[in-house]
Amino acid sequence: MDGRERDNVTEIRIPFRDIDMHGHMHNAAYYAHAEAALSHLWRHRPSVVHEPAYLVRRSACVFHRGLRYDEPARFIITVAKIGGSSVSFAVRVEAAGQLAAELEVVWVAVDRERHTPLPVPAATREWLGSYIL
Repeated sequence: MDGRERDNVTEIRIPFRDIDMHGHMHNAAYYAHAEAALSHLWRHRPSVVHEPAYLVRRSACVFHRGLRYDEPARFIITVAKIGGSSVSFAVRVEAAGQLAAELEVVWVAVDRERHTPLPVPAATREWLGSYIL
């Protein structure tokens, strides 16, 4: 880990609470850390009046190797696709210079009260475009 701050990179050490009986990180913990990394990125978005809520529509993970207790890992967020009302994020998990996992998280923009789909606002769309693969 190089210690440099980037909006789309979150560096962690795998905590003991996330370790299963086989000595690897629990599968669900990959999602929890990916969500934390997405939250870190999302803090840097532009301000939008009447911003929609964003809900997870779909998520998936491909595991390449198990992460272990106290191992440094980095979660790298890129935008795979921006749809009319959705955003598909790609989360690459690396440790010791190797790919450990790849996650896909799809968010859909919705009206905060009715939960009906809304278009991704133009300012958000433009900002997200800078993270496209």
